[in-house]
Amino acid sequence: MPRILISGYYGFDNLGDDTVLFGIMSAIRKLRPDAELGVLSNQPKRTRELFGIPAYNRWSLPVITRELMRSDLLVMGGGSLLQDVSSPRSVIYYLGIVALAKLFGKPVVFYAQGIGPVNRPFSKKLIRQIVNKVDLITVRDDKSFDDLKKIGVHKPPIHVTADPALSIDTTLFPKENGREILKEFGVTFGNTGTASKPVAGIAIRNWNTSHPYKKVLAEACDRLSRRGWQVVFIPMQYPGDVRVSAEVISLMQEPAVLLDRQFSFRDISSIIANMQMIVGMRLHSLILAALYGIPFVPLSYDPKIDRFVHRLGLPQGERVTSVTVEGLNQQIEKVEQNLDKIKLQMAEPLNLLRREAEKSGEFAVKFLK
Repeated sequence: MPRILISGYYGFDNLGDDTVLFGIMSAIRKLRPDAELGVLSNQPKRTRELFGIPAYNRWSLPVITRELMRSDLLVMGGGSLLQDVSSPRSVIYYLGIVALAKLFGKPVVFYAQGIGPVNRPFSKKLIRQIVNKVDLITVRDDKSFDDLKKIGVHKPPIHVTADPALSIDTTLFPKENGREILKEFGVTFGNTGTASKPVAGIAIRNWNTSHPYKKVLAEACDRLSRRGWQVVFIPMQYPGDVRVSAEVISLMQEPAVLLDRQFSFRDISSIIANMQMIVGMRLHSLILAALYGIPFVPLSYDPKIDRFVHRLGLPQGERVTSVTVEGLNQQIEKVEQNLDKIKLQMAEPLNLLRREAEKSGEFAVKFLK
């Protein structure tokens, strides 16, 4: 039985990354149901409970060494592992694991990575030295391909695929489960199971900027509410997103719902399935919305948002560092007035991206005997 060890940003209560892990698992199991999967995690016990696979302490060098030696393949991904905006530690940590795997003669595949931003010369040098030794790379967008080439990664084959979350089967997350959670928090539904008023999901994160984006978002949400929408704040990372959502709600004049509880990625998926529109900073709130055919308004803080929106052929969103009330409200109103048209517009590029997402798994399993 071949063994695959997966390394990424797992066990940090980030539901986007949890969705990515589930997408990787789904794609690989579809192709190699005999493969034994394991994952490095910040919270091994919680990760084991959520995903039903062995999970190991990502901070223990002896544990990482043992699991690498027992494995037939190291999968790095997905998400944005090679970036140094928040800290150079991310690049050092993940490339350290890659270097160790290559020391043991293990094949290494980068799985649907989003690359960058990488700004520090030391980070770029480390990427050139180590990533050129991996066996295969798939990236989730053309810009990530370009970024790797600019940094100097030329030796391994690089293929553009799509975010792993795009390969998940949304029928596994019943809409009814999300509806019950929303009812619990006060969102109203009619007898037919549809919301009594349309529901807009707001998925934001904190961002270090002097620009008053929270105040801008509060005013835009007030306007949505006055136009007859139920406004629901959806935390994609707990508890950080709860705190920033509460700040925005405190600036609002109209009532809004805050889902102030820790949810699993399955819960959040089924919650998003009940929305009629999403306004999101969180990439995977937008990806899940697209999977359910739900129109969205992106609020961009990172190039990965712009890249995903571009691949769907949709207009770019406002930037969190310069967003205005009028600009954001205009985008929201445009989506609000064209919900059915946007659903149709997303359908074809989304199907293409779903097929591309599965290719990452096809490339990866070729390294198993």
